[in-house]
Amino acid sequence: MVRLWKSHALALSLVFAVAGFCHAINTSSPVQPGASAGARAVGTNIPLNFTNPPVAGFGTNTAPQNTQDFDLGDACFGSVITRFITAEGGLKPYRFTSIGPLSLQNVVAGTPNSLQLGLSGVLAGSAPLAISAASTTITGAPGLRFFVQVQDAKGSTSTSSAFFNLFLVDCRTSFAFATPSQLPFGRLATSYSSVIAVVGGTPAYIFSTPGVPDGQVVPGLFLTSDGALFGRPLALGTFTFTVHCVDARKTVALNRAHTAPDQAFTITINDNAFNSTDVVTLSCSVKGANPTNGGDSLRYKGLINVLGQDTFSLLNSDFSFRIGSVVYAGRMDKRGQFKQTFPDHSKFTAKINTRSGTLNVSIRDGSFATALNAGALVDHGTARKPLEVVVGDAVDSSEILDFDSSVRGNGYGLNFALGRSGTNPAGAFQIYSVKGKDGITLGGQSGDAWQVNFFAVPRTAIANAKGQSAGFDDVTVATVRIGGNFSQTLNRASTSFGSPNFSFKGQITDGVKQISLTGQSFKGKLTTNVLNQIATSIPLASQAPGFGTHFFSLGLDLQRSGTGAPFNGEHARRIFGLGNQYRDVPPK
Repeated sequence: MVRLWKSHALALSLVFAVAGFCHAINTSSPVQPGASAGARAVGTNIPLNFTNPPVAGFGTNTAPQNTQDFDLGDACFGSVITRFITAEGGLKPYRFTSIGPLSLQNVVAGTPNSLQLGLSGVLAGSAPLAISAASTTITGAPGLRFFVQVQDAKGSTSTSSAFFNLFLVDCRTSFAFATPSQLPFGRLATSYSSVIAVVGGTPAYIFSTPGVPDGQVVPGLFLTSDGALFGRPLALGTFTFTVHCVDARKTVALNRAHTAPDQAFTITINDNAFNSTDVVTLSCSVKGANPTNGGDSLRYKGLINVLGQDTFSLLNSDFSFRIGSVVYAGRMDKRGQFKQTFPDHSKFTAKINTRSGTLNVSIRDGSFATALNAGALVDHGTARKPLEVVVGDAVDSSEILDFDSSVRGNGYGLNFALGRSGTNPAGAFQIYSVKGKDGITLGGQSGDAWQVNFFAVPRTAIANAKGQSAGFDDVTVATVRIGGNFSQTLNRASTSFGSPNFSFKGQITDGVKQISLTGQSFKGKLTTNVLNQIATSIPLASQAPGFGTHFFSLGLDLQRSGTGAPFNGEHARRIFGLGNQYRDVPPK
């Protein structure tokens, strides 16, 4: 049993990395199709909405989101909690704030607590020990009701506001689930983070999902033994599964209504045609022995969207890294490093490059076999595992990886290298660098010329309505969208069928100059001529006030001549105006 410290924003709690408790449990197949909200879940066609469940009797999923009161579940007076406020639509990344007379800070004022709402939507800290008679939820029950606003990358023109309710209960005589049975709904292949919580009982708690191998309650979504639910869903539908929880005294938790043991949860996964990710795993490998001898090791390299929030710094921030039920957490120092030896003698090191967003993780002398269910691995097989990175208030993103597995005697290995071993079934699309320079178009109008580097990974395990998976073979048409209204479609001059590598050259002097993508590394590059400022809705870099920031949004659609589905990607990156140039890293 590995004891590790987990940190989500400000909350620190002892967890046990034991995936062995998440063994077979009861679940149902999808019982009805997920409601599709259109083709664009990360673009401009879906309004910016909260996805949390409404308080029962106060709003529905079809009502305008800003008229609802949302349910964050129950919490014990004075307990340390972690809850997630989630949203969809608009253009990622999001920024969650609580302001005004009914802000979280004002609602909890006057009572000892440490609750804070991070920019990524994580509510964490210790709940109040007591509340005033005026502090009640929308139902009139004791608790906190506070105002939250979510803003997307486009700024103040895309905001959604609502009230969130945290119900405070006396936990001295009860041990029960605290999470609403209806979980926040998700989008196909989009990062998902939530938590199944309980109140009362005696820590530590162990969650399991009877009948579900490896805790995969939805294809691509995993519930771990400490109650974390994360991953990237790979199937549409409404899914129902049952969760069992025992405390340190082996007492079984009742449902939220206190009428029976265990609780059934439902989650709806809606359609989403677009790729958009804030984490791209470049490589991850695990080696060890089963049964473990304390010599297991892990090496990870990934790229995270470090510039998602204009007030965010990676330095001196909370950090956690999770793969399956293995979770390490602590705090980055002023150099963006986290290094610690844990009580089980495992040695953890993490380093973030604050300019490029590269994250490197190394773990030595660990014990992962039970937590990664190594006994179920087969030689030359495939093992699906979720991976999550949390950095401070602004980055909380999940991946889902299909590792190549190996077994030699009692030794085991998991290997993933982007484009070489294993797969990323949910695909990915992420900008990792942007440069812009002021100039004049051929027509004499002001604008900027752009150079963008990005990752584009096709969804290998997700088919469209016709059963077609996205891919890059035989791509013949590329459509590029930049900023507000700029869109240009390019046709491939000569097609080399069967090759995943391609390059398109534009013919418009005020448009895209060239776009290319390498199928093995999944690295792409876009260069443009000077684009009209009005067309992109991005102001000139020389007009940015001081070191003011803006968001560069990029959309990419790839059409195939064959029967495969198209690839659609959308992402945003923060850029700084420096003189007559844009850059996506702060000045030193």
